[in-house]
Amino acid sequence: MRAETPSQKIIGGVFGLEPGVSTPATSQAFLTETCLLLATARSAFRLLERHLQPRRVWLPSYLCAVMLEAFEQTPIRFYAMDEHLRPADGGWLCEIRPGDVVVFIDYFGFTFWGEHGREARRSGAWVVEDACQAMLNDRFSEHSHYVITSPRKFVGVPDGGVLLAAAGADLPPCELPAPSAEWWLGALAAAQLRGEFDRHGGDRAWFPLFQQAEAASPCEPTSMSELSSLLLRHSINYDAVTRRRRENYRVLASELKHLAMFPDLPSHVTPLGFPIRILDRDRTRHILFGGDIYPPVHWPLAGAVPAVFTASHQLSDEIMTLPCDQRYGVGEMQRMVDCLKAAKPVAASVP
Repeated sequence: MRAETPSQKIIGGVFGLEPGVSTPATSQAFLTETCLLLATARSAFRLLERHLQPRRVWLPSYLCAVMLEAFEQTPIRFYAMDEHLRPADGGWLCEIRPGDVVVFIDYFGFTFWGEHGREARRSGAWVVEDACQAMLNDRFSEHSHYVITSPRKFVGVPDGGVLLAAAGADLPPCELPAPSAEWWLGALAAAQLRGEFDRHGGDRAWFPLFQQAEAASPCEPTSMSELSSLLLRHSINYDAVTRRRRENYRVLASELKHLAMFPDLPSHVTPLGFPIRILDRDRTRHILFGGDIYPPVHWPLAGAVPAVFTASHQLSDEIMTLPCDQRYGVGEMQRMVDCLKAAKPVAASVP
């Protein structure tokens, strides 16, 4: 692996471990007295399945495939999403029965499912809000019984998934075991080495460790580490994180509005990243790799979601997420814009 200096800053990838410095407390909707701290978000879904014991679970046709692993006992039904990541209208709402679980995803921090959530709740279903990409929004949906977030997508902790119970819903009563020490130490090492890389340069030994930890992430309900819990509660200025992410998003939106999935940023949204949609996504993405810019794809669907959901599969082929998180400033955003413009991507035509 090649050695690098800190001036050669890469954009994207796993977060480095938070420094552990005490910061002034700021409010955060995802940490309350009515939450459980787990090792991963997928283990929160598994725990909730065991607690609610639904007859069926309804999932959107655009999702991260690992979510499917969480439901080991419950039949899965998909409902269609349109090209704007809004639930498609149709008869599926009429098929919801009392005791079903309906999962809605806040894509990239944006929430477009309010009316469908209201209808699902009126039908007697449990409404679960997947806020893994919306953890730092200043509010969650009023229609949700449960909210699940994933801190590792927003800040530098080695593990973490949060299950939040809204008013009128009970948390599962349980004693959570610790996750595998081997897995957790690998995740910690990846975060530590990435932090050292960002500060001092060096090789990229953190990357294969991160890949190994991701592949082995526990689905069985296990507890969040004390280290992650302390960092989340005492070491992160969430106001500053939100402010920087929103500022970076606006920089990208001002330059790349013609490619943006969501050119406008509502005041309550703290974005995961800046999703764009282009016809030559894979070619463009590899050009960005050459400039040490690593936009992830949210998400590949082949083999996970039936091909009949054509809008979701088309979106999966064309979307990628430009990083705009708090590790970066205007300079990195402009560097990304310049590299992207040089690649001359072809904007997707969205009806």
